[in-house]
Amino acid sequence: MDNQNYVKERNKTARIIWRVSLYTLAVNIVLTILKSIFGFVFFNISVLSDAVHSLSDVGTTLLVILATVISKPKEDKEHNYGHEKHEPIITLFFSLVLGATGFLLVYQGIYGLVYIQRIVASPYLIAVTVASIVMKEAMFWYTIYFAKKTHSTALKADAWHHRSDSLSSVAVLVGLVCSLFIKTNLVESIAIIIVALLIIKVAFDVLRVSLNQLTDKAVDKETYAKIMTAAGQINGVQNVDKLKTRLFGSAIYVDIEIGVDENLSIKDAHKIGDDVHDCLEALPNLRIKHCNVHVGPTSVNNV
Repeated sequence: MDNQNYVKERNKTARIIWRVSLYTLAVNIVLTILKSIFGFVFFNISVLSDAVHSLSDVGTTLLVILATVISKPKEDKEHNYGHEKHEPIITLFFSLVLGATGFLLVYQGIYGLVYIQRIVASPYLIAVTVASIVMKEAMFWYTIYFAKKTHSTALKADAWHHRSDSLSSVAVLVGLVCSLFIKTNLVESIAIIIVALLIIKVAFDVLRVSLNQLTDKAVDKETYAKIMTAAGQINGVQNVDKLKTRLFGSAIYVDIEIGVDENLSIKDAHKIGDDVHDCLEALPNLRIKHCNVHVGPTSVNNV
Protein backbone atom coordinates (compact mmCIF):
# COMPACT_ATOMS: atom_id res chain seq x y z
CA MET A 1 0.00 0.00 0.00
CA ASP A 2 1.34 3.42 -0.91
CA ASN A 3 2.13 5.97 1.78
CA GLN A 4 -1.20 7.83 1.93
CA ASN A 5 0.41 10.98 3.32
CA TYR A 6 2.73 10.99 0.32
CA VAL A 7 -0.17 10.49 -2.10
CA LYS A 8 -2.11 13.39 -0.54
CA GLU A 9 0.97 15.61 -0.71
CA ARG A 10 1.54 14.73 -4.36
CA ASN A 11 -2.07 15.60 -5.23
CA LYS A 12 -1.63 18.92 -3.44
CA THR A 13 1.58 19.74 -5.32
CA ALA A 14 -0.08 18.80 -8.62
CA ARG A 15 -2.57 21.62 -8.10
CA ILE A 16 0.31 24.04 -7.41
CA ILE A 17 2.12 22.95 -10.59
CA TRP A 18 -1.08 23.44 -12.60
CA ARG A 19 -1.46 27.00 -11.30
CA VAL A 20 2.17 27.91 -11.98
CA SER A 21 2.10 26.37 -15.45
CA LEU A 22 -1.10 28.13 -16.52
CA TYR A 23 0.36 31.47 -15.42
CA THR A 24 3.63 30.99 -17.32
CA LEU A 25 1.72 29.65 -20.32
CA ALA A 26 -0.29 32.87 -20.56
CA VAL A 27 2.81 35.06 -20.26
CA ASN A 28 4.70 33.06 -22.90
CA ILE A 29 1.82 33.39 -25.36
CA VAL A 30 1.78 37.18 -24.88
CA LEU A 31 5.58 37.41 -25.34
CA THR A 32 5.47 35.25 -28.47
CA ILE A 33 2.82 37.50 -30.03
CA LEU A 34 4.65 40.74 -29.14
CA LYS A 35 8.05 39.55 -30.39
CA SER A 36 6.51 38.23 -33.60
CA ILE A 37 4.70 41.49 -34.34
CA PHE A 38 7.72 43.74 -33.74
CA GLY A 39 10.08 41.28 -35.43
CA PHE A 40 7.97 41.30 -38.59
CA VAL A 41 7.32 45.05 -38.55
CA PHE A 42 11.04 45.89 -38.30
CA PHE A 43 12.14 42.70 -40.09
CA ASN A 44 14.66 41.81 -37.39
CA ILE A 45 15.72 38.16 -37.59
CA SER A 46 17.09 38.10 -34.03
CA VAL A 47 13.80 39.23 -32.51
CA LEU A 48 11.90 36.76 -34.70
CA SER A 49 14.21 33.96 -33.52
CA ASP A 50 13.55 35.06 -29.96
CA ALA A 51 9.82 34.81 -30.68
CA VAL A 52 10.30 31.21 -31.82
CA HIS A 53 12.17 30.51 -28.56
CA SER A 54 9.24 31.90 -26.56
CA LEU A 55 6.90 29.74 -28.63
CA SER A 56 8.95 26.69 -27.67
CA ASP A 57 8.41 27.71 -24.02
CA VAL A 58 4.68 27.46 -24.66
CA GLY A 59 5.18 23.88 -25.82
CA THR A 60 7.36 22.87 -22.87
CA THR A 61 4.93 24.38 -20.38
CA LEU A 62 2.17 22.30 -21.96
CA LEU A 63 4.44 19.29 -21.37
CA VAL A 64 4.68 20.18 -17.68
CA ILE A 65 0.89 20.17 -17.51
CA LEU A 66 0.88 16.81 -19.28
CA ALA A 67 3.47 15.46 -16.82
CA THR A 68 1.25 16.54 -13.93
CA VAL A 69 -1.74 14.76 -15.43
CA ILE A 70 -0.05 11.43 -16.21
CA SER A 71 2.39 11.21 -13.25
CA LYS A 72 -0.25 10.03 -10.82
CA PRO A 73 1.10 8.54 -7.58
CA LYS A 74 -1.87 6.19 -7.18
CA GLU A 75 -1.16 2.58 -8.12
CA ASP A 76 -3.34 0.50 -10.43
CA LYS A 77 -3.41 -3.05 -11.78
CA GLU A 78 -1.03 -2.26 -14.63
CA HIS A 79 1.27 0.05 -12.66
CA ASN A 80 1.66 -1.39 -9.17
CA TYR A 81 4.18 1.28 -8.19
CA GLY A 82 2.34 4.31 -9.53
CA HIS A 83 3.17 6.54 -12.49
CA GLU A 84 5.83 8.95 -11.19
CA LYS A 85 8.42 7.83 -13.73
CA HIS A 86 6.46 9.62 -16.44
CA GLU A 87 7.79 12.89 -15.00
CA PRO A 88 11.53 12.13 -15.48
CA ILE A 89 10.74 10.84 -18.98
CA ILE A 90 9.26 14.24 -19.83
CA THR A 91 12.17 15.94 -18.03
CA LEU A 92 14.52 13.93 -20.25
CA PHE A 93 12.70 15.37 -23.25
CA PHE A 94 13.12 18.85 -21.73
CA SER A 95 16.89 18.34 -21.57
CA LEU A 96 16.95 17.37 -25.24
CA VAL A 97 14.93 20.47 -26.15
CA LEU A 98 17.30 22.67 -24.14
CA GLY A 99 20.31 21.01 -25.72
CA ALA A 100 18.86 21.44 -29.21
CA THR A 101 18.14 25.09 -28.43
CA GLY A 102 21.73 25.59 -27.32
CA PHE A 103 23.22 23.98 -30.43
CA LEU A 104 20.88 25.94 -32.72
CA LEU A 105 22.01 29.15 -31.03
CA VAL A 106 25.65 28.12 -31.53
CA TYR A 107 24.90 27.65 -35.22
CA GLN A 108 23.12 31.01 -35.35
CA GLY A 109 26.05 32.73 -33.64
CA ILE A 110 28.69 31.15 -35.89
CA TYR A 111 26.61 31.95 -38.98
CA GLY A 112 26.40 35.56 -37.81
CA LEU A 113 30.18 35.72 -37.44
CA VAL A 114 30.79 34.23 -40.88
CA TYR A 115 28.14 36.33 -42.63
CA ILE A 116 28.24 39.68 -40.87
CA GLN A 117 25.12 41.67 -41.66
CA ARG A 118 24.13 45.27 -41.28
CA ILE A 119 21.25 45.71 -38.83
CA VAL A 120 19.23 48.70 -37.75
CA ALA A 121 18.01 48.89 -34.19
CA SER A 122 14.78 50.52 -33.11
CA PRO A 123 13.89 51.84 -29.64
CA TYR A 124 10.71 49.76 -29.91
CA LEU A 125 12.70 46.56 -30.48
CA ILE A 126 14.94 47.39 -27.52
CA ALA A 127 11.90 48.09 -25.32
CA VAL A 128 10.24 44.78 -26.26
CA THR A 129 13.47 42.86 -25.63
CA VAL A 130 13.98 44.49 -22.23
CA ALA A 131 10.39 43.68 -21.28
CA SER A 132 10.99 40.07 -22.36
CA ILE A 133 14.10 39.78 -20.18
CA VAL A 134 12.31 41.18 -17.13
CA MET A 135 9.25 38.95 -17.57
CA LYS A 136 11.23 35.79 -18.33
CA GLU A 137 13.52 36.31 -15.33
CA ALA A 138 10.46 36.83 -13.14
CA MET A 139 8.98 33.63 -14.56
CA PHE A 140 12.22 31.77 -13.88
CA TRP A 141 12.34 32.74 -10.20
CA TYR A 142 8.60 32.17 -9.78
CA THR A 143 8.79 28.71 -11.38
CA ILE A 144 12.03 27.61 -9.71
CA TYR A 145 10.60 28.54 -6.29
CA PHE A 146 7.62 26.22 -6.73
CA ALA A 147 9.79 23.58 -8.42
CA LYS A 148 11.87 23.33 -5.25
CA LYS A 149 8.77 23.45 -3.07
CA THR A 150 7.06 20.63 -5.00
CA HIS A 151 10.25 18.68 -5.87
CA SER A 152 9.09 18.64 -9.50
CA THR A 153 11.92 17.97 -11.95
CA ALA A 154 9.69 18.84 -14.91
CA LEU A 155 8.81 22.21 -13.39
CA LYS A 156 12.49 22.83 -12.61
CA ALA A 157 13.44 22.03 -16.20
CA ASP A 158 10.72 24.39 -17.43
CA ALA A 159 12.12 27.10 -15.16
CA TRP A 160 15.52 26.71 -16.79
CA HIS A 161 13.86 26.89 -20.18
CA HIS A 162 12.48 30.28 -19.12
CA ARG A 163 16.01 31.27 -18.07
CA SER A 164 17.39 30.16 -21.44
CA ASP A 165 14.84 32.41 -23.16
CA SER A 166 15.87 35.25 -20.87
CA LEU A 167 19.56 34.72 -21.69
CA SER A 168 18.91 34.58 -25.42
CA SER A 169 16.99 37.84 -25.10
CA VAL A 170 19.99 39.35 -23.30
CA ALA A 171 22.14 38.38 -26.31
CA VAL A 172 19.60 40.01 -28.65
CA LEU A 173 19.55 43.15 -26.47
CA VAL A 174 23.36 43.39 -26.52
CA GLY A 175 23.28 43.13 -30.30
CA LEU A 176 20.54 45.73 -30.68
CA VAL A 177 22.30 48.24 -28.42
CA CYS A 178 25.67 47.70 -30.07
CA SER A 179 24.09 48.04 -33.52
CA LEU A 180 23.35 51.65 -32.62
CA PHE A 181 27.10 52.23 -32.82
CA ILE A 182 28.63 49.60 -35.14
CA LYS A 183 25.55 48.85 -37.30
CA THR A 184 26.36 45.09 -37.59
CA ASN A 185 25.44 41.85 -35.85
CA LEU A 186 29.06 41.08 -34.79
CA VAL A 187 28.65 41.64 -31.04
CA GLU A 188 25.26 39.93 -30.99
CA SER A 189 26.71 36.80 -32.62
CA ILE A 190 29.45 36.56 -30.00
CA ALA A 191 26.90 37.05 -27.19
CA ILE A 192 24.64 34.36 -28.69
CA ILE A 193 27.48 31.80 -28.68
CA ILE A 194 28.28 32.52 -25.01
CA VAL A 195 24.60 32.18 -24.06
CA ALA A 196 24.32 28.96 -26.09
CA LEU A 197 27.19 27.33 -24.19
CA LEU A 198 25.49 28.18 -20.88
CA ILE A 199 22.22 26.65 -22.10
CA ILE A 200 23.99 23.45 -23.24
CA LYS A 201 25.58 23.13 -19.79
CA VAL A 202 22.15 23.43 -18.12
CA ALA A 203 20.76 20.84 -20.57
CA PHE A 204 23.36 18.30 -19.46
CA ASP A 205 22.55 19.00 -15.78
CA VAL A 206 18.84 18.40 -16.41
CA LEU A 207 19.66 15.27 -18.41
CA ARG A 208 21.70 13.87 -15.51
CA VAL A 209 18.86 14.43 -13.02
CA SER A 210 16.27 12.73 -15.24
CA LEU A 211 18.55 9.74 -15.92
CA ASN A 212 19.20 9.33 -12.18
CA GLN A 213 15.47 9.12 -11.56
CA LEU A 214 14.95 6.66 -14.40
CA THR A 215 17.80 4.34 -13.41
CA ASP A 216 16.94 3.91 -9.71
CA LYS A 217 19.85 5.95 -8.38
CA ALA A 218 20.25 5.87 -4.59
CA VAL A 219 19.50 8.93 -2.48
CA ASP A 220 22.27 11.34 -1.50
CA LYS A 221 24.45 10.78 1.60
CA GLU A 222 22.54 13.28 3.72
CA THR A 223 19.17 11.63 3.05
CA TYR A 224 20.70 8.18 3.59
CA ALA A 225 22.04 9.28 6.99
CA LYS A 226 18.63 10.69 8.03
CA ILE A 227 16.93 7.38 7.23
CA MET A 228 19.59 5.35 9.05
CA THR A 229 19.39 7.57 12.13
CA ALA A 230 15.58 7.52 12.25
CA ALA A 231 15.42 3.72 11.92
CA GLY A 232 18.12 3.17 14.52
CA GLN A 233 16.26 5.26 17.10
CA ILE A 234 13.09 3.14 17.00
CA ASN A 235 12.55 1.32 20.27
CA GLY A 236 13.49 -2.35 19.88
CA VAL A 237 15.78 -1.96 16.86
CA GLN A 238 19.13 -3.50 17.82
CA ASN A 239 20.86 -2.58 14.57
CA VAL A 240 20.26 -1.71 10.93
CA ASP A 241 21.78 -4.51 8.85
CA LYS A 242 21.15 -3.09 5.39
CA LEU A 243 19.58 -0.04 3.80
CA LYS A 244 18.87 0.30 0.08
CA THR A 245 17.13 3.28 -1.52
CA ARG A 246 16.11 4.26 -5.04
CA LEU A 247 14.65 7.32 -6.68
CA PHE A 248 11.32 6.77 -8.40
CA GLY A 249 10.50 10.00 -10.17
CA SER A 250 10.27 12.53 -7.36
CA ALA A 251 9.55 9.77 -4.81
CA ILE A 252 11.86 7.52 -2.78
CA TYR A 253 11.54 3.79 -2.20
CA VAL A 254 13.27 2.23 0.81
CA ASP A 255 14.26 -1.37 1.54
CA ILE A 256 15.66 -1.82 5.02
CA GLU A 257 16.76 -4.82 7.07
CA ILE A 258 16.75 -4.45 10.85
CA GLY A 259 17.86 -6.71 13.66
CA VAL A 260 15.72 -7.26 16.77
CA ASP A 261 16.10 -9.36 19.90
CA GLU A 262 15.98 -13.01 18.79
CA ASN A 263 13.97 -13.90 21.89
CA LEU A 264 11.01 -11.71 20.92
CA SER A 265 7.75 -13.23 19.76
CA ILE A 266 6.79 -12.92 16.10
CA LYS A 267 4.06 -10.50 17.12
CA ASP A 268 6.45 -8.19 19.00
CA ALA A 269 9.10 -8.34 16.26
CA HIS A 270 6.46 -7.52 13.65
CA LYS A 271 5.33 -4.57 15.77
CA ILE A 272 8.86 -3.13 15.71
CA GLY A 273 8.95 -3.57 11.93
CA ASP A 274 5.66 -1.67 11.63
CA ASP A 275 7.06 1.12 13.82
CA VAL A 276 10.09 1.46 11.54
CA HIS A 277 7.84 1.44 8.46
CA ASP A 278 5.51 4.13 9.82
CA CYS A 279 8.37 6.27 11.12
CA LEU A 280 10.28 6.35 7.84
CA GLU A 281 7.23 7.03 5.70
CA ALA A 282 6.35 9.93 8.00
CA LEU A 283 9.78 11.59 7.78
CA PRO A 284 9.18 15.18 6.61
CA ASN A 285 10.47 16.46 3.25
CA LEU A 286 11.93 13.10 2.14
CA ARG A 287 8.98 11.98 -0.03
CA ILE A 288 9.28 8.29 0.95
CA LYS A 289 6.41 6.68 -0.92
CA HIS A 290 6.94 3.12 0.31
CA CYS A 291 9.19 1.44 2.86
CA ASN A 292 9.77 -2.32 2.87
CA VAL A 293 11.08 -3.61 6.21
CA HIS A 294 12.73 -7.00 6.73
CA VAL A 295 13.03 -8.06 10.38
CA GLY A 296 15.79 -10.46 11.35
CA PRO A 297 17.00 -11.92 14.68
CA THR A 298 19.97 -10.52 16.56
CA SER A 299 21.63 -12.19 19.52
CA VAL A 300 21.43 -9.85 22.51
CA ASN A 301 24.86 -11.06 23.65
CA ASN A 302 26.40 -9.86 20.38
CA VAL A 303 24.96 -6.37 20.53
